[in-house]
Amino acid sequence: MALAPYTKTEPPPADKLPVITPRAISWTSRVWRHGPAGVVPLFKIDLALDVAAIEDRALQEALRPFEPQLQRFALYVLHPEESKPLAPWAVGRFDVDEKSAFIFLHDFLAAPNGMLMLNLLQAQGAATEFILSLVPMTVERKRILFAVPDYDLGVRAPIG
Repeated sequence: MALAPYTKTEPPPADKLPVITPRAISWTSRVWRHGPAGVVPLFKIDLALDVAAIEDRALQEALRPFEPQLQRFALYVLHPEESKPLAPWAVGRFDVDEKSAFIFLHDFLAAPNGMLMLNLLQAQGAATEFILSLVPMTVERKRILFAVPDYDLGVRAPIG
């Protein structure tokens, strides 16, 4: 079965969504200043995704042509106003095309423990886990846009 765009307005059932589990490679923190009133804090996590390990076969086949772009791509954690969601129920987006791939998590920095998670991510010996559910919104030969309705970002590190 081929991957098809989701066309309904209500969120899809969470238990039927394909997931990806990318591996974190590195992180970069920066501030983008664009005028006296314009400042955007950027926290980027470089990820790698093993397409062959994706359990959902339709998703795996759809992403196979984009394997080179998924060897190293960026996940940006943002404030809600910094990026437009693909759907009102989405908390992020995953864009893949023939040149690049990236994920925006729209409200991560506004979450109650979002900043704490970024600090924990930087702890010595920290290990991360990412699980992102995906909903295809645009499926074309040269690009696929996914809404991210939910994600689980975990950080664990030794104490002491």
